[in-house]
Amino acid sequence: MPNAENKISAFLYRFRGYILGLIAVALVITPPCVFSTEIRSGVFCMDRCVLGMLIAIPIYVVSAFLRVQSRRFIGAHTRGHVHAADTLVTCGPYARVRHPLYISNTGFAFGVAFFHLGVSLWVVPFMVVVVAFEVSLSRIEDRFLEQKFGDVWRDWACGTPAFFPRLGRPSGSSCDSKHVPAQRTFWQAFFADSSTWLWLFFCNLLLILRKVAVFYV
Repeated sequence: MPNAENKISAFLYRFRGYILGLIAVALVITPPCVFSTEIRSGVFCMDRCVLGMLIAIPIYVVSAFLRVQSRRFIGAHTRGHVHAADTLVTCGPYARVRHPLYISNTGFAFGVAFFHLGVSLWVVPFMVVVVAFEVSLSRIEDRFLEQKFGDVWRDWACGTPAFFPRLGRPSGSSCDSKHVPAQRTFWQAFFADSSTWLWLFFCNLLLILRKVAVFYV
């Protein structure tokens, strides 16, 4: 049983990008939220599609900021097929939450869902699938880090929640953010993650084109 679980974990981690891609494709082929006839006639109204887009924008901004801040401290990007970690990062966002990048990924996914589907029940199953997948990845990463760093990881994890950031003063962390500087500047981390921004841009561009096509048909 442990061997089977390890194989499943290795599969999910190795092909995580493809799995997220399949989820994105499933969302894209889902019929988009259609604007109301009042908007067609030039009268602004707060329909569920407009509201969904207004919800998506701040989610994008917060998720992007969290991602860049995390990349400032995590150093080299982790896009490989296998787990690798030279050190345990406990500074920056990692002093308050163990998986800021997975939170960011989930936020982007939620933003895309609201942007495409608007405020509707169709968003719920998509959210459930994304959250389940990201939680699975986080547990895989936790097991890997615990095996590699042992008590150091356990001490950090004891005072650092997995997904809901500690709002007070960080505890249980070996990081003193005033004396441990980030490895990159904000803009260095931003441009180093250019593939993420390009993917997000083209995904939203495709969704906009779908909405425009439906709007004028």
